[in-house]
Amino acid sequence: MVRKLGADVVVDYAREHFDQVLRDYDGALDLIGGDTLLKTFGVVKHGAKVVSIAGVPEPQTASKDLQAGSTLATLFWAASWKIRRQARKHGVAYRYLFMHPSGSQLSELATLIDQQKLEVVIDHIFPFAQIADAFAYLEQGHAKGKVVVQMVEH
Repeated sequence: MVRKLGADVVVDYAREHFDQVLRDYDGALDLIGGDTLLKTFGVVKHGAKVVSIAGVPEPQTASKDLQAGSTLATLFWAASWKIRRQARKHGVAYRYLFMHPSGSQLSELATLIDQQKLEVVIDHIFPFAQIADAFAYLEQGHAKGKVVVQMVEH
């Protein structure tokens, strides 16, 4: 499925460790955090950037993304120290991506989907009455695409 979506390299996480297969990428987006984030620093080129939505916010998140004061920046500095140290050790930049809700960005994505420039893979659709089943399915961790809860039946 991921080859069909355009991936050049596919790593089967059940049989392979991505950090032992991948090398010299220009950048990476981490969606998992923890040890996965730390291992990601080793698969990108020196000078590359690793961005995470699951890691720990670093000081720039407080100042640039949240426009918060030095107290929050100091807390983020302390909390992200281990991650930033590992990034420096590998010669890469680390940045936490703070997600902001954006109607205009969602509209742009919808346009790309309508124009078939962006493919959405739907794994399973659950009716709203089965929302507990939808969460149970997600918790199994093997969804191959989006799991949708349909609010009304068509």
